[in-house]
Amino acid sequence: MRGIPPLLQLRTPRLAGPLTHPRPCIGVNQLSNLKEKFAVINLRRWFSSSSRSSIRYHVPPTPQQNRRFLGFLDRIPQNAIFYGIIGLNSFVFVMWFMAAQKYKQERDPSAILWMQRNFTTSWENLTSGRIWTPLAACFSHKDLSHILVNGFTFFFMAQPVLQMLGSRQFVFLYLGGGVIASFASMTYSKWAGKLNYSSHGASGAIYSVVSLLACVAPNMKFHLYGILPVPAWLAVTGLFTYDLYSTISNKSGTTDTVGHVGGVIAGILYFIMWRFRVL
Repeated sequence: MRGIPPLLQLRTPRLAGPLTHPRPCIGVNQLSNLKEKFAVINLRRWFSSSSRSSIRYHVPPTPQQNRRFLGFLDRIPQNAIFYGIIGLNSFVFVMWFMAAQKYKQERDPSAILWMQRNFTTSWENLTSGRIWTPLAACFSHKDLSHILVNGFTFFFMAQPVLQMLGSRQFVFLYLGGGVIASFASMTYSKWAGKLNYSSHGASGAIYSVVSLLACVAPNMKFHLYGILPVPAWLAVTGLFTYDLYSTISNKSGTTDTVGHVGGVIAGILYFIMWRFRVL
């Protein structure tokens, strides 16, 4: 093992010819500061460089290795990603609200039918060629209580995950979790014979964010409804068990519990791939 190289010493250079300019006067304190600066520079170079014999342990990245899929997303500020997702959900909610107002005032259901065809996930929409609906449904909320609950959860849970993963991987997690939740809902509805069943909402995508956070920090305290402190692993396990039981016992009501289950599983799978550097 190589030792740390000696620090650079500051020496006054010898001049070949006679002095034509007066020699600058350097005080003791200035000389000490200069020595410290040269020492730091020398140590940084030593730690950041490798000898020829150790190149195999520090292979410099090639341009091809630096080109990642959608790598430009990492150049987007994290606040833009965070508030952009909130803004998209809010915008689609306003679209639902305007469609409902049009129906109430004019008795014209065309706007609501258009929203159902383009912002809900169902086998009918998918088989009709509207392949964007599993993704668009992740930003769709029709009821005020729905968007408030999801927005509250996203606001407090998404920020630490976004700071940990970065913009690119967080977008993959959110969109991937939402799409997996949509397909889980459609698959179950087809298996149960409910071909006309449709769902929407960001719950699946948010559940994937929450479950990944619980995998990374299982002892972190989640405050259910902003009041009751519960360890992250227990909260996610409890929610997963409740949604799974509601799905099996057919007691989910109007809540798409299958999408919640799919979101939790997506977050766990993403954590495993991120942990083992698959992504």
